[in-house]
Amino acid sequence: MRRRGWACLMYHEVPRETSDAGYFAVPRDRLAAHLDAIHALGLSARSLEEVLARPAGDSVALTFDDGHETHYREAFPLLVERQATATFFVASAQVGASGYVTWEQLREMAAAGMSIQSHTATHPFLSELSRQDATRELAASKAAIERKLGRACTTLALPGGDAPRAWRPADYAALGYQCVATSRWGPNGLPPVSATGGMRFVRRYTVRRETPDLILQRLARAEEPAVGLEGIRQQALRAVRSTVGPSRYSRWRLRVLRMLGR
Repeated sequence: MRRRGWACLMYHEVPRETSDAGYFAVPRDRLAAHLDAIHALGLSARSLEEVLARPAGDSVALTFDDGHETHYREAFPLLVERQATATFFVASAQVGASGYVTWEQLREMAAAGMSIQSHTATHPFLSELSRQDATRELAASKAAIERKLGRACTTLALPGGDAPRAWRPADYAALGYQCVATSRWGPNGLPPVSATGGMRFVRRYTVRRETPDLILQRLARAEEPAVGLEGIRQQALRAVRSTVGPSRYSRWRLRVLRMLGR
């Protein structure tokens, strides 16, 4: 049956051991199970750019945020084994730092068909920056990725889902971006909806350590609506973040997760 939309899944760190997995991390064996489940559903795991180019409804877009070293060490081999691809969003100034991927590793991943795209330069909350500083973050990241990898960087993932204040689609397009991957929950339409100036804004489903198998299947099939329980929960949290500010909200969330032992 042809789907009415397509899903973009968002992963973060991929530790080898479950005991090392934080709240937003997905252990290696769980990621392997997710990839196999996607295949069993008759869907192909592809980079966001590939799905945008051919939104036939039979593919799932995979994205990995933050450029963790585990993306190269754990996730990349699993994708290659299954002839799958994904988009890896890296903060360019963090590449090569302890715990993060190196440019050499990113070149190997790109040569194998992975898409390497921008997660800004230093991973700030963009709404807390001036327009000039936000522009500098996005421009510097794009330039570094293209210079180091010799490949086009046209997609941006917003750190924490936090957008620059008062930016319009044309502001991203002026810097050479064609797509913004958000943290908004929900499926994407067929074909992808374009905003003013040809910019695309993509919704993503966050996949966490505790995402149940049945829910993962629903996410992959784009069956979880933006107005579902999780979507409503995330809308409420965004409202709180908007009220208190992203930095204060991030500190509050970290304290809560620590109290809950996550």
